[in-house]
Order: sequence, then structure tokens, then C-alpha cells
Amino acid sequence: MIQATREERYWLLRNFALGLVDHLGAIYPPIWVENLLKHPPAVYTILFTKVRTPNGHWSPIYEHPSYKAGRTTRPWELPLDEQRYAIAREILIALGGSRHGREMGLTELLLTHLEESQDYFARVLLAPDPLVSSYRRQGRDVRRFAETFLIPTRIASERWEDQIFS
Repeated sequence: MIQATREERYWLLRNFALGLVDHLGAIYPPIWVENLLKHPPAVYTILFTKVRTPNGHWSPIYEHPSYKAGRTTRPWELPLDEQRYAIAREILIALGGSRHGREMGLTELLLTHLEESQDYFARVLLAPDPLVSSYRRQGRDVRRFAETFLIPTRIASERWEDQIFS
């Protein structure tokens, strides 16, 4: 078991999330995490597949043999902001369960703090530090933060309180 402090885990998760945001080329909110499922970084190309659902939407599915029979589907019944948050959380599971993630020891590092790690990773992925800092420099406050970044209000409040590095 790999031991790490909360700060060390958060540093790693933050850098993973910011790397994915950089891969997407996102320069303003909202961050369309759904595009990671369509165009993942090369090291994760075989990780994500697309399956057409009866309602005509693309449902992101990822392969991860050790997690709920290897499949997680998009929760259609949720509002868009909640869907995006759920997808962002599940992306960390997929990355940790990938060959690359396992070789890096990500699964061992996160397993004992999985829910907390997923929440933090998703918050940073959906509202990356540089964009939150820019938002604040423009004199904006938390009231419209959730709308601008298209994240659930409760998550926006938590992210607003996170330590932001930029």
C-alpha cells in the first residue's frame, strides 16, 4: 500500500485533472469533460468506448474489470450539471483502473480515500485553478460560479473554498 498525505494526494489529483484540461485545450468554462470520452489522451485511448443508447444519446462507457462488472453508464435521469460531475468522478476510477494508472500505483494510492479523491479530482477537472483564479480576478463571486462552470451548486461552494494554485 502506498502511503501519502492528503496534500500529496491532492497535488497528484490536481495535476492529473489539469493535464486533462490542458489536453482538451479548454481556455474558458465550462470544461466539457464529455469530450475526454471521445478524445482521450493517447495513453488512455483504449480505455473509453462509445455506445449508442435507445434515446439517441451517446453514453460514455469505460472498461475497468474491477469496478462494478467493468461498466458505468451515464446517469440520464440527472440534471446536466450532476451528469457532468458524475462523469468527472468516474473518469478518475477509469484512469486508476487503466494499465497506465495501475503501473503508476494510482489505484493503491487512492483506494483508501477513493470517494474524497474522486470528489476533489472532479472539482478540479470541472473548475480548474487557472480558470477559477481568472473568474475571481474579474471580480465575480460565488453566486454565478455554478452556472458559469456548469457544476452543481453544492460542488461550486466546495470548489470556491478549495485552495487554488495558479
